[in-house]
Amino acid sequence: MHPFSPTLVNLDMSYNQLQNFTHDVFANLTRLRTLNLEGNQLQLDDSVLRPEVFRDIKALRSINIKKTIVKAQSTFPYNMWGQLSSLETLRIDVISSTQFGRQFRSLRSLTVLDVSGCSGFCSIEEIGEKFLENLPHLEILDLSCCQIKGFSAGALKKQRNITVLDISYNEKLTFASFANITSDLQFSKIKVFKANKIHCTYGLGTVIQIRDVMHFQNTSLEELYLENNRLALVERYAIRYFPHTLRIVSLVRNKMSPGTYLMDVVFLTGMESLDLSLQMGSTPISDLIDAFTCQNPIRPSNNTIESHSNKFNTEPFQMRYNTSITETLPRNLRTLILRTCGIRLELFRILVNPSNQLSHVDLSQNVITSFTGPIIGFNKLKYLDLSDCLCSSLSTVFFYLTTALQVLKLNKNLLGFSLKDDLDGGTFKNQVNLQELDLSDNRIQRLPEMLFKNLGKLQKLNLSSNFLTEWNVKMSNMRNLLMIDISVNKIRQLSQDATVSIAEMLKKNTHFKIFLADNPFACSCDSRHFLQWSSKNRKHISDFHQMKCKLDNGTSFGFQDIETVLRLLEIQCKNYQVLIFIITSVIVFFVIIIVTGLIYRYRWKLRYLFYMTKNKYRLVRPIYRDTFTFDAFISYADEDSDFAVHESISQLEESRGLRLCLSKRDFRPGTEIAANITEAITKSRKTIIILSNHFLNSYWCMYEFNMARMESIYTRNGKHVLFMVMYRHVTAKMLPLSMLALVESHSYIEYPDDPQGNIVFWDKVADTCRNPSD
Repeated sequence: MHPFSPTLVNLDMSYNQLQNFTHDVFANLTRLRTLNLEGNQLQLDDSVLRPEVFRDIKALRSINIKKTIVKAQSTFPYNMWGQLSSLETLRIDVISSTQFGRQFRSLRSLTVLDVSGCSGFCSIEEIGEKFLENLPHLEILDLSCCQIKGFSAGALKKQRNITVLDISYNEKLTFASFANITSDLQFSKIKVFKANKIHCTYGLGTVIQIRDVMHFQNTSLEELYLENNRLALVERYAIRYFPHTLRIVSLVRNKMSPGTYLMDVVFLTGMESLDLSLQMGSTPISDLIDAFTCQNPIRPSNNTIESHSNKFNTEPFQMRYNTSITETLPRNLRTLILRTCGIRLELFRILVNPSNQLSHVDLSQNVITSFTGPIIGFNKLKYLDLSDCLCSSLSTVFFYLTTALQVLKLNKNLLGFSLKDDLDGGTFKNQVNLQELDLSDNRIQRLPEMLFKNLGKLQKLNLSSNFLTEWNVKMSNMRNLLMIDISVNKIRQLSQDATVSIAEMLKKNTHFKIFLADNPFACSCDSRHFLQWSSKNRKHISDFHQMKCKLDNGTSFGFQDIETVLRLLEIQCKNYQVLIFIITSVIVFFVIIIVTGLIYRYRWKLRYLFYMTKNKYRLVRPIYRDTFTFDAFISYADEDSDFAVHESISQLEESRGLRLCLSKRDFRPGTEIAANITEAITKSRKTIIILSNHFLNSYWCMYEFNMARMESIYTRNGKHVLFMVMYRHVTAKMLPLSMLALVESHSYIEYPDDPQGNIVFWDKVADTCRNPSD
């Protein structure tokens, strides 16, 4: 009984430890199209892979016999192929004696031949003229990792239909046979040519000569891969022999140095992608064994960089410009990758032809300490990677003209030092089409609120791995935002304004996501609103279950237990709020008492200072000149006005020539009473108090007394201003303490109220008013 159904089309028997077959194992599989025998214990010889095993699967299109057992006495199975005339794809291990001779003539449909040692076993030291002569219909040929040392001229001459050729990872092949290969490929249909690492990791640098590539001009080559070959220079004019159909060139991990050949790059008019990354890069540890096992011979033409040291300027590929750069690019170049090229420069003004098509540029992992700019002519640039460049200075005009940018990567720099000063958002002012911005790992401590105000189309914003302590950036204008990453910062909580701003964002876009993990969030009463917000919006926090917070006692909680945390805080914060209220109330009460006491204690001084200031007088400088408008200001109660006014005017002004200031006569109408009083005292040499019980009971009289007392202390440098007249007898217990102390320490005069004594009384009053030292 047959083990397989006759309707079977695809059969995968890989990695089953198969060692042999019965002669009829595939007898009824007349419809079988693909057969995979990879990774078994099958021995690569005629004793296992016999013709009778495969005679009935004549419809087979693809077979994989890789990773077989290859022994020293193994002989390649040549007799089975006559049964597989429909075969289109063959993947098989080969040994050094393998030749695709007359036994393969029946494989007229074979278009794919994979003998790569990278995915199996391959040991072919020389590709001779007869190696592939019976397979003229091949379109894809993989000879990578086959330990090839040479290609004979004419070995690929019959492969006119070949479109893809891979000879990569034959380290001992070198470029000695390169001209033979390219010569055979001319006039073929070759589209993709891969020759990665056909040179030892260590050794002399290689120069691509004209004779190596001149035959490419007779092809329609589209993709060329020459990675990891210690390429250092290209002979001048060699680039001009590449066809205009060439779209993709990859020279990754070489040792390229600037030379005159760079001027010919403009002739690659069809080139769309150029990858020059990892120039002068470090060698992987896995390749260190090459130093002992792989030694390339020097080509007969001395094709090494040392032999061209006089012909070319062979400086290392480390650009050290600090001035303007002007470049002409291939007109169809869209992708330029210069990652890890040892470039050292400050990007000042860069100008390229504005008709270029460049849309993708990668300059990451170089040393570009300053982005000064502006960069001019990159009108179609959509993707720019300037990450990991040790840049600490970014001018606000650097991106001024790159208005088409959609993706901008500035991560792993030191831009926190310059972005903090951009208060108006000038750095990204014209990036109106920007959709993704990466500023992670930039030592950013603070971001201005308006830094991203013009990024209306931004969808992704990455600010992770910085030193942010708060999130205060305005997001109302970023209507299309889908993701913000502020994880791995130093944020203890999002403020209420921040959560409100994010809530507004969620109303506009329900798919919005935010990353917050690895921040030192606090589980405290102050952060309770943030914890509640996080719990409510957990579906929008992508790393919610990775978030943690700490209580004041150091206990850490994951946000998956946030409800427990909120319950604990609810109890704790209630007690805390009561305690805060009591303490605050007590403090406020004592402050009020103290302030009230001070105000009362210094009430007259405060009033005096207030009105002196209002009247625009100097308050603390003493008056040194004895120049006053009035000789005396008469302070009296209304009940004593007959004596104070009529007697004073008659005896002091009319009889003795003094000038008095009287409230009813000399105060300015329309001015506050307090202001009039202060002004009168200040403009008078003396203030005469007409003391009586009516005076003591009058508010404004006592006000005049206290203002005059303040004038003596603070303006007259201690000189006496007050002159007291005891008009009516007043007992000591009726006097305020401030007036009693003045009465006891200074003399006063009593009104005698008799004709003889009155003359002496008014003379003394007049003398006192005239003498400033009295």
